[in-house]
Amino acid sequence: MGLHVMIDRRETMNTQRGVGLVEVMIALVVLLIVFIGLMQAAILSIDHNMRNVLRDEAVTLAAAAMEDARGRPFASVFSDTHSISGADCPSTITTGNVMQMNIRDMTRDLCVSLTCAELGGDADCSTDDADTKQLNVIVGWRWKSVDYTHSVTTLRRR
Repeated sequence: MGLHVMIDRRETMNTQRGVGLVEVMIALVVLLIVFIGLMQAAILSIDHNMRNVLRDEAVTLAAAAMEDARGRPFASVFSDTHSISGADCPSTITTGNVMQMNIRDMTRDLCVSLTCAELGGDADCSTDDADTKQLNVIVGWRWKSVDYTHSVTTLRRR
């Protein structure tokens, strides 16, 4: 019996081998697929985060432009007529001002446009013949070839 136990022990020792090349390759492929998924998730979250940062900057610029327009004398509030050219603005914004913002070590163009319309009168803010004006501030920007805008509208009375 002692010899039989010794033979069984040798047979089990010979059948235990290390991890083969096929198992290592399968494990590496599984890890690669997991890491590709994690990288896609990271890229997607960075993209969403940057869009949110740009939107926050646009909201801040729109609020500042509206406060500036509301702070001017009533008769001196007009629509922007300065033509925008050479900036990375949405095609819908053709007049206004371009603000170059340094956001996360990238320079981005945010385009600010004020439009004014008289309510009553002849609808032209430059003639100043009405007591109420509608002011609209539009801030536009482009991110990854997609146009985005944020607008704020208010009424201004004499």
